[in-house]
Amino acid sequence: MKVILRGDVRDLGRSGELVEVKDGYARNYLLPRSLAVAATPGNIKDFEKRIKAAREREQKERAAANELAEKLRGQRIVIIARAVEGGTRLHGSVTTNDVAGEIEKLAGKEIDRRDVDIRGSIRSLGDYQVNVKLMRGLTVPLRLLVTDREPVDEPETPETPEGAEGAEAAASEGQAEPEAAAV
Repeated sequence: MKVILRGDVRDLGRSGELVEVKDGYARNYLLPRSLAVAATPGNIKDFEKRIKAAREREQKERAAANELAEKLRGQRIVIIARAVEGGTRLHGSVTTNDVAGEIEKLAGKEIDRRDVDIRGSIRSLGDYQVNVKLMRGLTVPLRLLVTDREPVDEPETPETPEGAEGAEAAASEGQAEPEAAAV
């Protein structure tokens, strides 16, 4: 008897496959448990439509996931956590929930905590790498900085004496107009 599988069946096949099984196996096991339907021409046509719709939906989801991956690629996530005074050890640890929350803020899209892969536990300050699974076959590596205060990005200053004079001139201009910098 030919049947179309509605779900994955171990040692038989995957969902949507057309398989041939013994009549008793189909009547007594697969059909009563709704794991398969008889392979009539109408059912075959219906499953082909469902498979086509599922492929189109997956293409749209993959395009959205690729767009999100490009947005996230190379980004650095900063998590501020309380550390032991005078040390780098954290009170508690940074969890996948914390990382997923920061990614949601950065990307504007909800990320499930189970899709965030942290190798080991994060219990001290420092830089880490985490992997975010956006969909099957698409994983994005992100840099994670765990710190006890907001990081300040310092502009790079040239080491030449001429650059130092330019930096001093820029600093004096900044002091001359404090209201403009505050606005």
